[in-house]
Amino acid sequence: MRVAIALSALWIGLVAGSPAVYAYSCTLSAAKDAVIVKTDNASAQAVTCKVDCVFSTPQGPTTISCSQQIPPGAKGWYVCLRPTGGKALEFSSGSENCN
Repeated sequence: MRVAIALSALWIGLVAGSPAVYAYSCTLSAAKDAVIVKTDNASAQAVTCKVDCVFSTPQGPTTISCSQQIPPGAKGWYVCLRPTGGKALEFSSGSENCN
């Protein structure tokens, strides 16, 4: 009986109030001449997301930031495409903030 109650509570929590999940990526194009920033929006509402991508370069860290409104249910949405300016970039970290 206790297990059934616990499972019911878990199911209700999952169905009623699942938090929105966002996922971003900061990648180099195949030619390594641009940074491609994408994200997902698992929520049922449009959100504005700001993605910061930090790359290491021989000259030191470089941050590429961009923001855009992401439609509900979007997967792999292009937030921005930024040229590298000929710099050798290697992804080191990033963050995403969606409202």
